[in-house]
Amino acid sequence: MIALAMITACASPSPEFAGATQTRLVLDGVRVAVFQQGNRAQAIRLDYARRIEQRAMPARLVAAIEQVTGCTARPGRVQGDSGVITADLICP
Repeated sequence: MIALAMITACASPSPEFAGATQTRLVLDGVRVAVFQQGNRAQAIRLDYARRIEQRAMPARLVAAIEQVTGCTARPGRVQGDSGVITADLICP
């Protein structure tokens, strides 16, 4: 149980996001870390998600990226799963 808490409490982005700006937020009851580096961003879910919740999680992570960055995820340029999403951004 302690190991699970330790795993879910930390967020390490992919190497391409080393040194990126990190913002943490709670969106729809889920803690998320968002890393932005230029016109790309990565969102990492920090909480456990039950199997039934995982289907909606990628859209929640994209919403977190858009909320934090003020940009829109570029259609067709979003990759990931229910735990980590990486997206190219269209920024104003």
